[in-house]
Amino acid sequence: MDIIRIVNAVFSSNTYVLREGGVDWCWLVDVGDVEPVLEYIGEKGTIRGIFLTHTHYDHLYGINRMVDLFPQCVVYTSEAGTEGMYSEKLNFSRYHDDPIVFKGDYVGVLYDGDRVELFPGEYLMVLETPGHDKSCLTYYTESAVFSGDSFIPGVKVITTFPRSDKQEAVRSVEVISKVAEGRGIYPGHGDIVFGNVIF
Repeated sequence: MDIIRIVNAVFSSNTYVLREGGVDWCWLVDVGDVEPVLEYIGEKGTIRGIFLTHTHYDHLYGINRMVDLFPQCVVYTSEAGTEGMYSEKLNFSRYHDDPIVFKGDYVGVLYDGDRVELFPGEYLMVLETPGHDKSCLTYYTESAVFSGDSFIPGVKVITTFPRSDKQEAVRSVEVISKVAEGRGIYPGHGDIVFGNVIF
């Protein structure tokens, strides 16, 4: 599986495009700037689903345009994430003069321990990792961990938002550290990190 990192215009958040040779569909982890994704996947490419690491504005502001372009696209989030998708207050979009309320038809609610088949025989596993926000999920495959803002190497987890919890953030980092061994870390902001990571 190929993983392409796109650095978005808003707060330099990361979107990841997951793709595999021989198939015409891709998956996204978070969605910000739409144009770079479209350029990468080409005219024949489709987006099968979007995995939200959490429902803050800088990680979902491209969501409605993407589901307009790919109406069969499923947006995956946590139970708390569904609240954020439909609330411009909870997802902070109202404070960016860009109010976002999700308009798509397909939402997949994920829970700790769930898994989704991305490509034949290749799965994405789900961890609930609240702390930065109540909605936070971390995803991992055999070789990669998509930690969103639940863990950014070298950066203290921000827990000053209304739905943050400092103690849960500490527990979530511990959970992420266990699955990160032997895998690359693909955070919500900053560079991809391979090898030893200090948690």
